[in-house]
Amino acid sequence: MKIMAILQKIGWWFKGVFSNLLYRIRPRLTFRWIFSFVVWLLVIAYIGFGVYFGFKIYKYKSEDKATKFAVKIYPLPAATVNSSVIWAKDYYQQLNYIRQFSSKTKQSFPDEKTIRQQITEQLIENKLLENQARKYRIKVTSKDVDDAYKKIVDQSGGTSEVKKVLNELYGMTEKDFKVLVKQQVLKEKIQNEVIAQVKVAHILIKDEGRAKEIADRVKKGENFGDLAKQFSEDTKSRDAGGELGWLAKGQLVIDNNTIPEFDNAAFAAKKGEIVGPVKTNIGFEIILVEDKKGQVEESFNDWLNNLKKQAKIWRFIQ
Repeated sequence: MKIMAILQKIGWWFKGVFSNLLYRIRPRLTFRWIFSFVVWLLVIAYIGFGVYFGFKIYKYKSEDKATKFAVKIYPLPAATVNSSVIWAKDYYQQLNYIRQFSSKTKQSFPDEKTIRQQITEQLIENKLLENQARKYRIKVTSKDVDDAYKKIVDQSGGTSEVKKVLNELYGMTEKDFKVLVKQQVLKEKIQNEVIAQVKVAHILIKDEGRAKEIADRVKKGENFGDLAKQFSEDTKSRDAGGELGWLAKGQLVIDNNTIPEFDNAAFAAKKGEIVGPVKTNIGFEIILVEDKKGQVEESFNDWLNNLKKQAKIWRFIQ
């Protein structure tokens, strides 16, 4: 493991510097010499303890109190994503939340390897999203975070109740929680502004002949919503005139089925265009593309997985 080799080299350097320093010591009583000596001792002690805790973290996966304190003062990496660093303190913080939640709720804790990998992978995904947000100039303001936090508070019985739950179940402060809220808001903004979406309405008809007849009527100018209310066999959207709202690829699910043919037709169409009938695994679709936005024509998960494959990632804590 590369980081262990680096720590060993630092250890040898530390030993050499300390031996050389002892050899050079002479009985000088000047303030300058005493000050320099003390500074060197502090530097050497800092480096030495850093190496020591590095071994405890990377080799022994220690979670004792001294190690948890050390990660707050030593810049030890948990992983790197391209040129960005994920710090061990953030990794341990997430691990502490899960440990306390498991303890307080008496729920079984996942096996060590699995939970550690999940934490590392989540932190890597967060870092990738932060980097992409800079690329696409997406910002999360303090107001965005406060608004999202307020919604959670309103739905959860008030500020006092939320703080109590955060503290008792997770050992988390309101400030800690807002960091997580910010990450979620950023994810939602990327999904809404970067991932390509279409605003669509549809008419689903099982019979091909009837579908062609309705499609002709729509294309001749009859009102799409009225025809959807009268003929669509999708009971969930029929009463709304077939409106499905904004959809990214893979988001439309009808009768527990995804509809890739629908996605392909809708995303290939121009704004304002009516396409179909399109043969799908649930029947024939007549689609009205009302609007389009976004830049990346992949589902969010596919896009994120591809980013991860393309990134240069080093995982030091696993």
